[in-house]
Amino acid sequence: MIEALREVFDEAARLSEEEQKNIVEIVRQAIAAEKRWNTLLHDPRSDYVLREMVAEALAEDAEGKTEEIMGNDFLS
Repeated sequence: MIEALREVFDEAARLSEEEQKNIVEIVRQAIAAEKRWNTLLHDPRSDYVLREMVAEALAEDAEGKTEEIMGNDFLS
């Protein structure tokens, strides 16, 4: 285990049991999401889907249906 992860676990251990349970659920969801993405991206069909998504996005941009995002605007 890397030191930063150990530090985070030590910090989480000082939280209430309820907060610890919430953190466990968040971490489990993040790991599951990462596994799903890895599965999807390693599926040979994903190349086709990604190419289609890129083509669609480029077409929308060419038609003026997109807007530029500056700085942290995409977070709001």
